[in-house]
Amino acid sequence: MARKILTVDDSKTMRQMVSFTLKGAGFDVIEAEDGINALEVLGDDKVDLVITDLNMPIMDGLKLVKRIRTDPVHKDTPIVIITTEGSQEDRQRALQQRERA
Repeated sequence: MARKILTVDDSKTMRQMVSFTLKGAGFDVIEAEDGINALEVLGDDKVDLVITDLNMPIMDGLKLVKRIRTDPVHKDTPIVIITTEGSQEDRQRALQQRERA
């Protein structure tokens, strides 16, 4: 049985690229276009990993991580935050989320 990964990015091109790569490696992939959509897609369904963009409209990656970490079903799911932003501030914000989890 293939592991299931949720990839969340507002850029359709990035979602497709990540999904294509993961599917080629044998993973089942679910896609979401923002944090709200990701929570809807997740529901009570278990995934093995969440890969989320940091900067997205409606609900960004950090807010998504907070919501996932407070959900009893998903609180222990590994999360990878990706971004095209390179600022030290963005990296620090992402690391702070990891430390709070």
